[in-house]
Amino acid sequence: MTNFWRKKAQKIILVFLIGIVFFNSISNVYAETLTINEVETGFNNSSIIKDINELGTNITTYIDSSNQNLDIYQDTEKILTFKYTDEYIEYDNRSTVITPEFVTEDIFTYIIIYGIMDSIFDLSGFENKTISENANYTYEEYGLELTTESYNLSGSSEDGNWYMNGEVIRYFKISLDTDKITTLMTKYGVDDSEEDPNKELINSLTPSLEAKDITENSVTLYPHIRYTNSDDTVYCYIYRSQSEDGEYTKISDMAVNCSGEIGFVDKELKKGTTYYYKTIVEGGTKYSDILKVTTKGSSISNSNENIPNNSSNESNNDEIKNPDTGVILPIFTIISGCILALLFLRKKSVIKKI
Repeated sequence: MTNFWRKKAQKIILVFLIGIVFFNSISNVYAETLTINEVETGFNNSSIIKDINELGTNITTYIDSSNQNLDIYQDTEKILTFKYTDEYIEYDNRSTVITPEFVTEDIFTYIIIYGIMDSIFDLSGFENKTISENANYTYEEYGLELTTESYNLSGSSEDGNWYMNGEVIRYFKISLDTDKITTLMTKYGVDDSEEDPNKELINSLTPSLEAKDITENSVTLYPHIRYTNSDDTVYCYIYRSQSEDGEYTKISDMAVNCSGEIGFVDKELKKGTTYYYKTIVEGGTKYSDILKVTTKGSSISNSNENIPNNSSNESNNDEIKNPDTGVILPIFTIISGCILALLFLRKKSVIKKI
């Protein structure tokens, strides 16, 4: 082979290798079938996971390839496990009994599933896209299945009565096939960056706040909202301060359903102490009127027992008390009278001398 053909062959091979690298890099972003490693990376970089980690939650992931599990951790505690194959990611919670503890933890399930969907949508070429609330999808056709179950729990404890209702996620399955995701997003995808069409309505809502079951160390708070659309659930956050004009701190990390009779128990309070509360609709701008609540019992710091009732312990320069009669006479009046008397006597003595 001559040098000419040898160089020609080398150029062709070089171009071929560059082409393979180029198309391989593209396929890692918009592959026909995504890998679990790509989804994990996209999940960790999703906006919702970044936002919640900035609050100190510290959500991390671990791929257990031997059992084909995608484990989700909060700090060092494993809170969720997803099964995966080369074709899909799956979460199955249909056998778990619904309890208050399960309901409280389920908020993380929503967040994690949103992060996984966000990762897969982005990797499929649909950045900043989400699913319409009115979507009617099936796994066979669109590569997505999401099953929820409504709950309505109530009970009582030493802190008083409590009520909880809402929905929990029972089953979730999403395909790693980007063709199915494209079919899903083409029909049901919406721009997640657009302003919420209900924003104007939310901004117009002013909630109210009611306190019940007040004990020595707790109070149950009920946010309310006047809203007639029964298909929508409106949520509120509750804030507390120890002075009416002081700094208010959010005490409900999870938003409370304020379109129903849902109570939030504020615990570990001091007895005989006054607290001030207010609430606001999630995403809204108008706070409720401030609610003043005093817990039952007496508090040493607020008790009058250590503050004497006798006013003689306080310095008072304007009055003096007669110990025999108890009659209070102004010092100014006494001094003035003495001065006038002295002047009168001096005048009398002068007259006598004349």
